[in-house]
Amino acid sequence: MQPPTVQEIVDKPRLQSSHPSLSEPGPSSPPSFGGPNDMIHRHRLMLWSAPPTNVLLIQKVNDERTRMAMSEVLKHISEKYPQLNLIVEPHTARENPEFDDLIVVEPQDTHLLPAHTHLVLTLGGDGTVLHVSNLFSSGECPPVLCFSMGSLGFLLPFHIDALPRALEGALTGPVTLLNRLRLAVHPLNPEGGVLDRCGRVADEGWQVMNEVTLHRGRHPHLTVVDAYFDGQHLTEATADGLLLSTPTGSTAYSLSAGGPISHPETDALLLTPIAPRSLSFRTVVLPGKGTVRLEISPRSRSPAELSIDGREVCELGAHESVVIRKSPYPIPCIERPGGGSWVRDINSLLQFNTGFKNKSLMKYHS
Repeated sequence: MQPPTVQEIVDKPRLQSSHPSLSEPGPSSPPSFGGPNDMIHRHRLMLWSAPPTNVLLIQKVNDERTRMAMSEVLKHISEKYPQLNLIVEPHTARENPEFDDLIVVEPQDTHLLPAHTHLVLTLGGDGTVLHVSNLFSSGECPPVLCFSMGSLGFLLPFHIDALPRALEGALTGPVTLLNRLRLAVHPLNPEGGVLDRCGRVADEGWQVMNEVTLHRGRHPHLTVVDAYFDGQHLTEATADGLLLSTPTGSTAYSLSAGGPISHPETDALLLTPIAPRSLSFRTVVLPGKGTVRLEISPRSRSPAELSIDGREVCELGAHESVVIRKSPYPIPCIERPGGGSWVRDINSLLQFNTGFKNKSLMKYHS
């Protein structure tokens, strides 16, 4: 018997589309956790307006440890929370045929997820969170509860061993949320219209968690990009490429290109050159409330590849551009009570400001 798909369930219907929302405790609560009016990016203690019932489970693909862990997670949730509707991707359903009540989201049905998902649970690395951002790339994203499989990650506040306790806390509340800023991205043609060949673009634009990149890619010549901020010409960049990242993305491609480390609660955009021809071109930190436009200069001898969160989308030619603003739809990540994981992460993952040790002196300190 094949497990039902999201579309089949919606047609019946079984999934609840009325969204339990997270709001701050108190007599006057703000709008729902991720709506257009919610522009605050900081740790907040939040309460559910009603218990969540539809949970999307995302796991790392082609990883045996994660596959085994997901089986245990499904068993735990099915036994302790039988009232929950569990939504999974096809590979998770195939690997767990004994759970015949799973709801499978096929690739063509992912547009239904925003209306029918109350909570997301991920197992794996930081890439699983980027995948969630892609699944909810046209608007609001539900709260995300992330678990690591032992190795640390910047977006993974919980270890898999803590899942029973962390899941119970996420379902009952209150929860501590960190809204991670996303970018709203529109590719434009020279006339200012949406560039059709780059694929479907929602009115809100593509929702990007890490960075937007223009890169010369396979072409031998440096690309020339004009960067504008709030309509003013900021600079002409002659380089391998140019990228605009979020504070969350500051520890990804931007860091590798020489950009600064930014705290995820910073309301800022980071414009970083990739191998620039000018030695004086350094990262520019821009306020989050502004608009950035990156336009391929007619002086550029080749087009540039446009990528979002590491996924190549299309090539841009002369006078074509990409317009980037802060998205009204952040990724609401459930954090450990009290937060504080970012300081741990830059020290443990990046070995931040770790000095060289004089081996000749080590024996005197052992």
